[in-house]
Amino acid sequence: AAFLGKGKFLARTEIVKLLWDYIKEHDLQDPKDKRTILLDDAMKDVFGADSFTMFQMAKYIGAHITPFTPVDLSQPSKKRKKEASAKGRKKEPKKRKSGTQTPYRLSEELADVVGKDIMPRPQVTKALWAYIREHQLQNPEDKREILCDDALKKIMGRDTVTMFTMNKYISPHMLEKVDKSEYVHEEEEEEVSDKPEEEEGEVEEEEVEEEDEEEDDE
Repeated sequence: AAFLGKGKFLARTEIVKLLWDYIKEHDLQDPKDKRTILLDDAMKDVFGADSFTMFQMAKYIGAHITPFTPVDLSQPSKKRKKEASAKGRKKEPKKRKSGTQTPYRLSEELADVVGKDIMPRPQVTKALWAYIREHQLQNPEDKREILCDDALKKIMGRDTVTMFTMNKYISPHMLEKVDKSEYVHEEEEEEVSDKPEEEEGEVEEEEVEEEDEEEDDE
C-alpha cells in the first residue's frame, strides 16, 4: 500500500496497472528480454527479489493481497502449461524444467525440517511452507510473518521472519551443489500422491491462471 500510495483497498487489476506504470516509467524491463522485470531498490524492498518475469509477477502480488499467498515458483501456472502445449516444441522443456534444477546438500538443521538432505531450492521453499502450515507458524494477525519454533530458529537464527526475507536465511544452509542424479525429483513423488491432493492442486492452478490473465491485459 505504501509503495503504490493509493491506500489499502484496490482491485487486483488496478494494482497490476499501477505496477506496470511504475515499471515502464522507471524503465525496469530487461532490454534483452522484455518479459523479465529488473527490480529497483524500492521494488526489492516490497517483493524481496532482484527480478521476476511478467508471468511470476502475479504470485508476488498475491503475497501482498489477502489471504497473503506465499510465493511458490516451483510450479508453473496452468496457463503457461497450456501455452507450452499449443506451441508443441516448448512443451517438452517445460516438463523437464524441475528435473534440471540444481540440487544442494542441506545442513543438518534444514534437513531435519524439510525431511531430505538433498533438494533443489524451489523444493526446499515448498517443503518449508508445508512445515510452516502444518505447525501453524504464521502470525494470525499478519500471515506474511512467520513465528519460528525451535527447529526454524536453528535455521533462521531469530524468532520471526517474513515470507520475503526467509530465503536469505535459508541460503547458508544450502551447503554445496551436488549431482542431479542424487536427488529424486518431485514429479516422481507426486505420482504416488492421493487423488484429493491432486484435485486441490488443480484448484490452485486455476487461481493462478486467472492472475496471469489479468497480467496479460496489461
